[in-house]
Amino acid sequence: MAAETSDFSWIEGWETAESSGRDRREAERLLAYWERKAQEFGEENITIASIDIGNMNTREWSNRFLISVDPVVERSALLLYGPRFAKTLSLPEQPRMDLPMMRQLPNRYASVFLQGCGEALRQMQAVRLEGEVERYDDRLEQYRVVFVPVGVKPNSLTCFAFGAFSNRVIDRP
Repeated sequence: MAAETSDFSWIEGWETAESSGRDRREAERLLAYWERKAQEFGEENITIASIDIGNMNTREWSNRFLISVDPVVERSALLLYGPRFAKTLSLPEQPRMDLPMMRQLPNRYASVFLQGCGEALRQMQAVRLEGEVERYDDRLEQYRVVFVPVGVKPNSLTCFAFGAFSNRVIDRP
């Protein structure tokens, strides 16, 4: 049975419209985590098993996601994500693996996730993106996102993007 967002006592205070400083540092936290794993296993040996996906119901996973990256990147699928990632992007608590991620993500982030997954697959190294997108309410959303390629096993042709996303809403200058 899937966990309910209300089951996570640590998410309280994170559910406001404005993101905290901690949220905005999630990309950096994920990169530091990935670097520790690269030192432990070797960068080319980071696999799904080594990123501890069993811990997805922890605070560290709140803004994180796992995407199955298809060679035709538009067909890539969201496999797992934390509760804060879901809430921020207005996604259901559980991903719909039968739908491409592009049909689930808000339009304002479609190109960001396509670019990140595509670059992670091509470069086979961490890709960090940041910028801003316009919102429907004439405000701006600043975002940071990182995509780290991982395989099923070392040197696998199957690729996943393990990442973290955070944003904050600001008024136009």
